[in-house]
Amino acid sequence: MSRANDELANGFGNLVNRVVALIHRYRDGQAPAGSEAVSAPGASALSRAVADAAESVAEALEDFDFRRAAEAVWQIADQANRYVNRARPWELARAGRDAELNGVLSALLLACQAIGAQLAPFLPDAATRITRQCTPGDDGLLPPPIPILPRITPPVQGGSS
Repeated sequence: MSRANDELANGFGNLVNRVVALIHRYRDGQAPAGSEAVSAPGASALSRAVADAAESVAEALEDFDFRRAAEAVWQIADQANRYVNRARPWELARAGRDAELNGVLSALLLACQAIGAQLAPFLPDAATRITRQCTPGDDGLLPPPIPILPRITPPVQGGSS
């Protein structure tokens, strides 16, 4: 149960929620164009993790190695979290560096979308919730950020009186 909390709720869930919240805060929920990610400063490690995950997940699933598949997806989340901390989108917004901010937010949204896509074969419910949260509507707006992978609370242990 602890590992599910750490990897799903704390890892994937918090990342997706954080990225969507940043887009709502700095872009009023308007999803940045995917093409802007190309110009995102310092996003090469994140782009590489996204690109590598598809092949790694496919190979792992061919071997029925779900742990290795999850690890490949986790690499995207790990790189995305590092990227948020390095790129500091809140500072870009404060400084009025809109083009860079759009690139950063776009790279992060693409990473979250990739997480949803790569989890689909072995965690379809979580993948659907992630994908739904990271897919803009016809108006180009993302849904409001909501916890998509709630923490699992252990059952209360105790005796009766």
